[in-house]
Formats: sequence, structure tokens, C-alpha cells
Amino acid sequence: MAEISRRVTLSWIAAASSSLAVTGCDSQSTSGGLWKDLPLEPIQAKGYGLDAKLTEPTVPWPLTLDPVQRETLRIAADLMLPADSHSPSAGTLHLDAFIDEWVSAPYPVQQKDRDLILSGLAWLDAESAQRFKLDFRKAGDAQRRQVFDAIAFKKNIKPGYEKPAEFFARLRTLMMSGFYSMPEGMADIGYMGNTPSVGPYPGPTQEALAHLNAGLTKLGLKPV
Repeated sequence: MAEISRRVTLSWIAAASSSLAVTGCDSQSTSGGLWKDLPLEPIQAKGYGLDAKLTEPTVPWPLTLDPVQRETLRIAADLMLPADSHSPSAGTLHLDAFIDEWVSAPYPVQQKDRDLILSGLAWLDAESAQRFKLDFRKAGDAQRRQVFDAIAFKKNIKPGYEKPAEFFARLRTLMMSGFYSMPEGMADIGYMGNTPSVGPYPGPTQEALAHLNAGLTKLGLKPV
């Protein structure tokens, strides 16, 4: 797989930082079973400061995930956002590069995610090994889905799976943020962005005007 430019992942980080909401389970939840918080050393590299120059993007911190972790992320991306008639699977769109850039960044939010994501990747292997005698990467898709099904749906989360569920929720949020920041993701939802109009501006559609006027009427304001 060709590597993506770090200039691109820097723009993803800027977009994700402005849009990500805090998600996951209650921080007081227990995490029995196979979950272990990995003893990770804090990132000591310098960041790019408070005002990143996106016209001259540079990423001063080194990437920290190993090839096995990156492969696991690609597999997870494919399961979370599989290919359909509108867009390719997320695993083909270098979201593992985005996650690597994110968790390697020397900022508090990213460092908190680093602890959760790396411990979660290790948990996937441990859980898969207990269930199927195989690492998560070597298991089949049906087996991987069984692991995800145990942590992806709130109603299915059993005692001892709270922390893995928090990991899954955060990883899914990051994957979605990366995916829908890309042209393929924008096209998937029909987002046109700053597309120029050719010729005279036609104005809003009748549907848009009807929606606006309905809202104005509810507020007791004069329709346009």
C-alpha cells in the first residue's frame, strides 16, 4: 500500500481537532476481563504550536505505531466503514496513517487517545486469541465481527467490556472524522463544498425557501 503524505494527515488533524466531540463510556466504568492499560511512555516531541501554517504544513513529531498496529487499524477501518456503491472501504483510504498521526501528537487530547487506542488494539488481539486462538489480524471477518459485536452496541455490552466499548467508540469517532474529511467521504454524503456557480447565481431552491419560511413563520417573523 502506498504511503500517504504527512501534509495530508496534518490537514486531517486540523479538521478533526475542530470537530471531534468527547465520546465513550463513563470514565468510572470498570474494565475487567482481558483489558490492560499499556504502560506507555509519554510523547516528548514538540508540536507545531498554537497556529499551524497549513499553507506550509510540517509535522515535527515522529510517527509511533508499528506495522502490526497499522494493519489492525486498516482491518478495523474496513469493518467500521466497508465499501458500498458510493465509496471505497475506509481501510483503503489511509485512515491508519491519520490515526498514527493523531495518537503520536504531543497534545493532551491526543495523548489520552493514545493510551486508549493502543491498549484497545492490544485488547483486540487478546480477545481474539481467547475466542479463536488467533490474533485479530489472522482471524476471519466473521470472527472479527464477533469481537466488535461485543463492544459496538451499548445494549450488548456485558460486565467487563466497558473499557473495550469506550475504545471502540473513540476509534469509530476518529475513523468517521478522518473518512468524512476526505473527498471520498464528502462525496458519499453529497457534500459539494465551495463549488463555484457557472453563470448568474440562481438563488435558493424553492424547497430551501419553503424550509426557511416555515421556520420564520414558527418564530412569528415575516416570510421572505
